Amino acid sequence: MMYYLWYLKMLKGLENVKGVIDYPKERKKIVVLTPEKENEMKIILEKIHYTLLLPKPPKPTYKSYCRKCAYFEFCWS
Repeated sequence: MMYYLWYLKMLKGLENVKGVIDYPKERKKIVVLTPEKENEMKIILEKIHYTLLLPKPPKPTYKSYCRKCAYFEFCWS
């Protein structure tokens, strides 16, 4: 969600963008793009750009939630 808010502000020129993540049976979360989150997005996008320039992708780091992830076989095959 944060990326889409950043996109709307930085690339489409919209101000005061907000979003809602709504899980019907769980909870609703309002997401606001703050200056801190903007800086965080900038750092994340720079890291993604750097990773794309690598000749080989970095080795995956196993996390406890990896077993349940839909991409498990993609990372660990």
